[in-house]
Amino acid sequence: MHIVATLLSALFPFVVPVAACYGLLTMQIPNRFPAALAIAFLALALLSGLPLPAIGLHVLTGLGLLLATFALFAFGYLGGGDAKLASAIALWLGIEQALPFLILTALFGGALSLVILGFRSVSLPGFLLGWTPAKRLHEKGAGIPYGVAIAAAAMMIFPDTPWFAVFAAM
Repeated sequence: MHIVATLLSALFPFVVPVAACYGLLTMQIPNRFPAALAIAFLALALLSGLPLPAIGLHVLTGLGLLLATFALFAFGYLGGGDAKLASAIALWLGIEQALPFLILTALFGGALSLVILGFRSVSLPGFLLGWTPAKRLHEKGAGIPYGVAIAAAAMMIFPDTPWFAVFAAM
């Protein structure tokens, strides 16, 4: 069981940055990333003996953030993949780490937005003209790949979770 728990805990620091990179390059985060995070969390929580009420609080945290982020999605402020990724991450972090995660996400998101808006205000360098992800990211009026900010915040908070201790024991 120990090796399985360790492998499951390793999915978080692997999947979250990969999802962010995918979002940055394609402006989409496929469902497979948040789904893998959710399934891995539930398996890890059960394997590690997390009490059912604690699992329930983690699930409520994830669902609560899903409702909030889908409201943002409905008003066009956030992408659907970003909403699902943030919710799957909140499932791992739980209620204890939800507020720091949201604050860091907002801070990183603001910084990311400023950087991308600055990037869009200058001409695209010639060596990037043929690269579709750069052209997509440079388009005025295109969205901000907020999954990058979500992932950065998640990776900053992850060491403060009990799941990091399982991962660090590798």
